[in-house]
Amino acid sequence: MSVREFDEGGEDYHNQIIEMYKKDKNLQNQMREQFTQSPKDFRKRMMQIEAIAQGFKKIDEQYFNNQTRKTATDVEIEKINKATDDAMLRQNPDMVKRNLQFKDGFIIPLNSKDLIDKLGDI
Repeated sequence: MSVREFDEGGEDYHNQIIEMYKKDKNLQNQMREQFTQSPKDFRKRMMQIEAIAQGFKKIDEQYFNNQTRKTATDVEIEKINKATDDAMLRQNPDMVKRNLQFKDGFIIPLNSKDLIDKLGDI
């Protein structure tokens, strides 16, 4: 199938699939859980990056505020976790492997142009 053939009929079909992904709350919740928690080593690395960006350092499984030298509060830990979740959804290598992207708050398939470009590299 050529790109032109896909453009003629596939674009509408692809957009319908994207809308189905968006409307399926169970699927979104399952994928969000999966892609924010794994791969574990990637999450650990993203959490470290986000903690440093927010001014925290991890020592012996505890986070410390670099300015106050005090242990991070539950609110600060939650902020680091939220930032890590967001980073995981934007940069997760498992999502890339599955031709998925995080856009406008939803995990959806790549748009048709990006998908065609990616498949063209195979």
